[in-house]
Amino acid sequence: LLATAPKGWINVFQLNNSDTRLTNFVPPDQSKDDWSTKLSFEAHTTEALSLDPIDLLFSEAETDKSRCNRVIHYNIFSGLENNYQTSVRLFLCGENTFTGRGEIKLIKAIRGNDYLYSVRIVRRTPPFDVNDEAQPKEEVALWSTYLRKISLCDGSTNHPCPQTGNEAESQVNSSR
Repeated sequence: LLATAPKGWINVFQLNNSDTRLTNFVPPDQSKDDWSTKLSFEAHTTEALSLDPIDLLFSEAETDKSRCNRVIHYNIFSGLENNYQTSVRLFLCGENTFTGRGEIKLIKAIRGNDYLYSVRIVRRTPPFDVNDEAQPKEEVALWSTYLRKISLCDGSTNHPCPQTGNEAESQVNSSR
C-alpha cells in the first residue's frame, strides 16, 4: 500500500498481529483520547480478504445504522484501481449514540492479493442533520484528493508500481 500520513501527523495507535494491521494518526494539535480528526490505515487477512470492498463499506454502513441516530452514505467511486477492486464511500452520522457527536467519514477499501486494505478519515463534529447541505464539502474534497493518491501495487505486470513516488501528499493536513 503506497500511503503516508500527512506531514506532522502523530501516530497514536498501532496493532500488528497475524490477521490485522492497524495504525491511527491524528493532527499534531490533537491526541489519542482527544481528537476531532483521525486517519486510520487497516489491513486484514483471512475472512476479510474474501469480502468485496463494496461489501466491506456496506457493512460499515450497517454498523453506523446501529450506533447513529441519523445516517446517510454515498458511493464516491467503485471500480478498479491498478487492477485491484476498490471502493470509496462517504458516511454521514448525524449523532453517534456513544459519543453524542456527529461523524463524517470517508473510507477507501482495496482488495489486494494478501490483504483487504481500508484507509479511513473520520471527523467528529457537533451533532447535525445529515440532509443539511451545509456539510464541509471543501474538507471532503481535500480528503477525496488525498485518498485518490493512495494506491496498491505489487510490481507485477497486472499491478505495476509507479516509477516515481505516488504516495499520498499531506493535503489532509488542513482538515482539522
